[in-house]
Amino acid sequence: MKLRLASLLFVAAWATAAPAQDSREDAAFKAAAAAVAPSVVSIETIGGLETLGEVLVGTAPASGLVVGADGYVISSTFNFAHQPASIIVTLPGNRRFAAKLVARDDTRKLVLLKIDAPEKLPVPTPTPEKETAVGQWSIAVGRAFDPEKPNISIGVVSAVNRIWGKAIQTDAKISPANYGGPLVDLRGRVYGVLVPLSPNEKEDVSGVEWYDSGIGFAIPLEHVMRMLPRMQKGENLKAGVVGVRFQGANVYADPPLVAQVRANSPAYKAGLRKGDLVVAVDGKPVELQVQVMEQLQRRYSGEKIRFGIRQGSSTKDVEIDLVEKLDPYKRPFLGLLPERPAGDAGGVVPGVVVRYVYEKSPAEGKGLKPGDRIMKVRGTAVNDRDALMLAVAESEPGKPIAVEFQRDGKTEKFDIEPATDPETIPTSLPKTKAEATAATDKPAAGKPEDGKPEDGKPEDGKPEDGKPSGDKPENEASEAPRKLKIVEFDNECDVYVPSTYSDDMPHGLVVLLYRNGRTAVDKAIVKRWQEACRDDGLILLVPRAAEDAGWTPPDLEFLKKAIDRTAEQYRIDARRVVVHGVETGGQFAARAVGRMTDRVRGVAAVNSPALLLAAVEPDPAESLSFYSASDPKFPGRKGLTANVEQLRTRFLPVVTRDLKDGADYPIDEPFAELRRWIDSLDRI
Repeated sequence: MKLRLASLLFVAAWATAAPAQDSREDAAFKAAAAAVAPSVVSIETIGGLETLGEVLVGTAPASGLVVGADGYVISSTFNFAHQPASIIVTLPGNRRFAAKLVARDDTRKLVLLKIDAPEKLPVPTPTPEKETAVGQWSIAVGRAFDPEKPNISIGVVSAVNRIWGKAIQTDAKISPANYGGPLVDLRGRVYGVLVPLSPNEKEDVSGVEWYDSGIGFAIPLEHVMRMLPRMQKGENLKAGVVGVRFQGANVYADPPLVAQVRANSPAYKAGLRKGDLVVAVDGKPVELQVQVMEQLQRRYSGEKIRFGIRQGSSTKDVEIDLVEKLDPYKRPFLGLLPERPAGDAGGVVPGVVVRYVYEKSPAEGKGLKPGDRIMKVRGTAVNDRDALMLAVAESEPGKPIAVEFQRDGKTEKFDIEPATDPETIPTSLPKTKAEATAATDKPAAGKPEDGKPEDGKPEDGKPEDGKPSGDKPENEASEAPRKLKIVEFDNECDVYVPSTYSDDMPHGLVVLLYRNGRTAVDKAIVKRWQEACRDDGLILLVPRAAEDAGWTPPDLEFLKKAIDRTAEQYRIDARRVVVHGVETGGQFAARAVGRMTDRVRGVAAVNSPALLLAAVEPDPAESLSFYSASDPKFPGRKGLTANVEQLRTRFLPVVTRDLKDGADYPIDEPFAELRRWIDSLDRI
């Protein structure tokens, strides 16, 4: 009885105390929001675009934060991505003022505005960054709905030093309603300014997909105030770049070993070279790529950074001037196609055998011939195709480099001046040794045990161990499409693997995006590609859009996964991965390549108004080429022409062809030429 009475008393006490506790927290939240509210403003924009890509922008009021008593207001670039004609800032009390845009911070997605304030405006107090800790209460404040009352959302600080060390993360719900407003602590001090951010994408609207998801970011106000004098002078703050690429794909596990140095870049001028290991940044030891990237990503152009590097057995410090951008990269071209690695022999035999020499190329001018074996470039041994590509990629067109090669067992040398990457397609190409063997020998199976379980349906697109075994006859039945299914997506995808497939030969990959993504692919087109797959060593993916409306942004993620899954199952030549779009599928291909420059080496479009929709800077070690065929009367021809010229100003090679005789797809020789274009993507 005593125990039961004590329990009842405890419950009664808890029930009495809980509302009081809630009341105190509620009062604290309200007091914190009230403390910062006089500094939170509403921003309206007039004119400009309504959408950017798939994102609706500029259609509702946004928020801003006073950072200067004389009328300076900080906000998010998201609110101005649509390039408005006019900007109106509304202060508490419903006082409206015209504003001008003074400067932008593109690395942290901030914009500085200025109004002619009638009196000194209240500037909030920053929360010291050293006092910001995970688990503290956070209050997201905006002034987008009611000029008289701020809107708030409650959460906690869930992480610090996010997005390469630039941002505080909160689980408070963040949306365009409070982008540009403050993230506040319980004392009414400001942790930072709310902005949408993405770790990999750089557009003003990147990160908005996490709208109200519990993943929000704020740029520390202390940092904003440090950079404010530069922005007040009208200086736009840009990310600083150095011009290096590290070896390996896992930035969280791989060491910062330099794989490639962009020719004429700040890193190259400072003395960094392939094979150097970065061991310190500004005197602080580093062991992983992510540690270097965190230091680089938070810096601005015009600043300096000091790398400690190990070259062989010696260590030295180099100081690098960060620049806003690198000059457009002119890809050097010797004029040859290399033999591709076959079986497991790649890299065992020194040197790279020449398969084909382009007419009127620097290589032909020096007398290089098919069968010659290139041994060294600039005194460095090249033992495989990728090593040769990297060695040439570090050179500059017009500047001689030393090349050593063997012919009939005799070593010869010459200096050669690379040209720029051409926009020509060879009139004919010999097969590689592996392809020639596959074409004449009894074809190997394109799939293990017919590639199907007993019920005749492929299993998640993956044939048992993902490798072929046994021989199958070369006929249409043996090359019937398999279904590639990825469980987290609704998309369907057909996979065409030639009956000649063998792991001994690396295969190119063509991803065919047909029209709106829901229209069945023309059988004649599929048949042409099946023949090309057999003859040219290719695998064809034909995905379908998940929605009846056609290609949408979520389909991009499926494409990435489909390419990766195929590369896991088959031996894919990373130098010959092409996204090929027809009509609206071509426009989607143009969007896709901007998100997949690490996977795709070529874009081939038919009757598409664009070849590339995103401003990308492809890695010099990873070429990017474009092919376009269109009807001269195609309605989007004018836009396509402008897009082609834009690509050419960035020295990206574009081959353009007219469709003739009323054809809506390349046939006969035009199709054979498209195949040769794909076959030449690994040119050097």
